[in-house]
Amino acid sequence: MRLLKRSTEDPLSAAEADRVRAILYLGGVPAGDLDDGVQEVRLKLLERQARDAEQLRSAHAWIGVVASNIAADWHRRTAKDRRITNRLAEYVPAAAHHPQEDATLAAAVARGLAELPPDQRQVLILRFYEDLPLKDIATALDLPIGTVKSRLHWAVKAVRERLRATEVI
Repeated sequence: MRLLKRSTEDPLSAAEADRVRAILYLGGVPAGDLDDGVQEVRLKLLERQARDAEQLRSAHAWIGVVASNIAADWHRRTAKDRRITNRLAEYVPAAAHHPQEDATLAAAVARGLAELPPDQRQVLILRFYEDLPLKDIATALDLPIGTVKSRLHWAVKAVRERLRATEVI
């Protein structure tokens, strides 16, 4: 095991950090998420330096590619979050469909989902987003089927209560 020497030096120069911000911004990442993207690039650069003793041939190019990949990942992640929210919203009975009410419902479902413990959120997403049967979820997570049923029950109940508390349903 190779030990890393502690360094207080930033692996990204100020100019490179600004370039990364520009790439992320041009890639469609909102201004509020740019600093997080720069941190991800820093982390990947540090991981790369720890893994490979030799220097990158073109760190400038590598950093640009990593930044553009992070922008693409951001889009995939937000699209997946939207799909999950929309899929969960389908399971809530609605008396009338109005775009504003749908948006309010989707936002409330997303907040309810975000408030769930990770184990419940995972089961809920696998069941309703991935559309997996309970047996497959139990196998994939290496859990008894009763545990999967319990987590799903409590997750659905918590989201439903959240929607009722915010008077969305």
